[in-house]
Amino acid sequence: MGSPAREALAIRRGEYGVASAILTEAANWLTHSGQQLWPPEEVSEDALRRRSAPDSVLTGYWRSIPVVTTLLEWRDDMFWPGIDDAGFIHRLAVRRAAAGQGHAQAMLEWAANEAASRGKECLRLDCVATRTRLCAFYERCGFERVGSWTRAPHYEQALYRRPVASRG
Repeated sequence: MGSPAREALAIRRGEYGVASAILTEAANWLTHSGQQLWPPEEVSEDALRRRSAPDSVLTGYWRSIPVVTTLLEWRDDMFWPGIDDAGFIHRLAVRRAAAGQGHAQAMLEWAANEAASRGKECLRLDCVATRTRLCAFYERCGFERVGSWTRAPHYEQALYRRPVASRG
């Protein structure tokens, strides 16, 4: 697909069906890789509609092709109760054909700029602590592990925070 560094992602909001398709592809790949994360019913179009407002559902297009999606939300009462200084990243996923080409990093940069434009101090996210490659990816993207949370009885979640540039 080429290098996305030469071309910016075009971000669209509220494309539940497209976001669900990318998430479903990622969920299936993870399951087949022995790393099940999201059950299909959690990434369906209906589930995304129930969970998130249209402006929180982001899809990144590169050369008119949808390649990455995430949810950028402004509350996370499960992992970050009472915290309102951040944009919260959930369900970041890249199409397999576009993996490793910088699209996830570009989406995180876009989200950081969006959070800054809304007066937020940082981005926050959680991920499964034992997924060391994923944790390392977030750390390369400027996130610092600031804690953990056990999702009983399942697994430990690593909690990450990344400052965003302030917009004065």
